[in-house]
Amino acid sequence: MKHSFYTLSAALLLTSSVALAQSTAQSSVRLTEFGLKGGPTFVSGYTNIPAVPTGITGVTFPAIENKGNGTGTGYTAGTFVRFNNYRRKGFVQIELTYNRYVLKQRANVTLDVNAEPSLAAQLPISFAPGLLNATVDVTSESSIESFNVPVLFGRRLLNEKLRIYLGPTLIFVNKSQADRVTQGQINPNAAIGFSAAIPIPATPETTNLLDNREAANLEVKRFTWALEAGIGVSPLRWLDLDVRYAVPAGGVYKDTNIKGFLGIASVTAGIKIP
Repeated sequence: MKHSFYTLSAALLLTSSVALAQSTAQSSVRLTEFGLKGGPTFVSGYTNIPAVPTGITGVTFPAIENKGNGTGTGYTAGTFVRFNNYRRKGFVQIELTYNRYVLKQRANVTLDVNAEPSLAAQLPISFAPGLLNATVDVTSESSIESFNVPVLFGRRLLNEKLRIYLGPTLIFVNKSQADRVTQGQINPNAAIGFSAAIPIPATPETTNLLDNREAANLEVKRFTWALEAGIGVSPLRWLDLDVRYAVPAGGVYKDTNIKGFLGIASVTAGIKIP
């Protein structure tokens, strides 16, 4: 009888301890959490632009293979709300952020001087298509500023300290431009008496990528979406640290013939509002 009493007491003590532990774990996470977040963004990628007719018979602006030229740094900042589910350890997080993404690229192109009016203007006389070409090196920084609405579905692990999540991000583009620097030379052709190359000095140019007239086939969409995944830790009840990676699955250019890849990484710190 005495042995049974001790066994029952031990069982009740164990049950109470488990319940207390669960209650403590649950109390560390509220059903709804609000907060502010921000941090840097890091963008890399490349863009392949198809050849474009110029309107001059026999002359096209050649295809351009823009290769990555380092990592572009921008920022993200905004607010979030997280709806937690205690029983299943899941959560849904919705955010509103303002973001700046910068893509650095470089390309080397050989083209007929008649394909680019600014090149033809540097010649003392005009030449028929196919007689003179130029080799140019173009470095560019293309930027997008946008309001984003991520809708993320995740799970909490390791006693609420770790979060993993995945979901779509709606991207509403507010501003987009390309800053380019072009330099190179107009190549000689001894067969027509043009024996000396003409250097092309470094020439800066800025293009509004939301303006159809300026951007032409490089016009950026006003709305697109990305697929985003991330992992976060909460070392303190009020602090979230996150690392994410997103890929614009909907593409950023209106011209669907433009191919490429854009990868967006971000590192953020979030502060929960009591």
